[in-house]
Amino acid sequence: MSQTERLYWIDAQIRDGRYPNAQSVSRQFEVTLRTAFADRDYLLHRLGAPLKTDRRRGGWYYATPTFFLPFLALSEREASVLRRSLLAAREYLGPTDADAVSQVAERLNPYISRSLPTGHEQIRGSMRLSRLLSPELVAACDRAVTRRQRLEIRYYSARRGEVKDRIVHPYELLLWRGEPHLIAYCEWRQAVRQFFLGRIQQWRILGDEQAFTRVPDFDIEAYLRRGFGLQHGEEMVTVRARVSPYQARWIRERRYHESQETEELPDGGLLLTLRVAGTEEVRRWLLGYGAEVEVLEPDSLRREIAEEAKKLQKMYAPDAE
Repeated sequence: MSQTERLYWIDAQIRDGRYPNAQSVSRQFEVTLRTAFADRDYLLHRLGAPLKTDRRRGGWYYATPTFFLPFLALSEREASVLRRSLLAAREYLGPTDADAVSQVAERLNPYISRSLPTGHEQIRGSMRLSRLLSPELVAACDRAVTRRQRLEIRYYSARRGEVKDRIVHPYELLLWRGEPHLIAYCEWRQAVRQFFLGRIQQWRILGDEQAFTRVPDFDIEAYLRRGFGLQHGEEMVTVRARVSPYQARWIRERRYHESQETEELPDGGLLLTLRVAGTEEVRRWLLGYGAEVEVLEPDSLRREIAEEAKKLQKMYAPDAE
């Protein structure tokens, strides 16, 4: 008999008012008393059961009768998939329902290994990587985060198109839009950076003597809020853009960033203002709207958009003047 079956039996006995104990579990399933007490501890500490012992009746009971045992008959993979589905559904629900779904998702944590922590998991649609991610790499990153060990990596930067060896201090391992990223302090850059695990070509955990001390005031939540998406620049930038009346119908319905402010314009359009760390991702986002959005500031971003527009015109209308 598995532990899951024993836990369900204990739960049923308690609800029937039979006050089970270690001896009854041992007799029923032919396991040792040590195993029976381990089952009790699992109920208490992993599942949060309000388990108490009634000395007079010689058995266990629930101090809170409304407690219910979570569904346990799931494989680790099934629990992980279910949790991801719940987190995806949460994005499209109202605040009250979203909170309830989040609580259900968190209750699945005991059945999911720490091979890919999901504390800051963000899901916006699905995506498949072009090559399989090494489980050894994920495990190494997780260990480095947990034990605060330096990690030496050979990393390909898609933006610069170059490979460079780096030593990083891993802070957080998280999923972003279904993709695994490592948030770490980079000794070369002398700053916190994010590394897509799919671009790490080689890795090595440095010894315990290479352990690092995390920056005391680093806040992962605050760090993630600063950027538009996951990519971050060095400084905070104010971005302003004029949105056409047509596109404004959709922009005013949604909140794309915590700092977002909108101002209604006389023609039915919007003035959109964002305060973000870097403009790389927000540039790609604004380009997706084409001529429906005009960047007003900063000047550097406006010039970048203008250059992109020239390239597009040359590509699609080479004879245009």
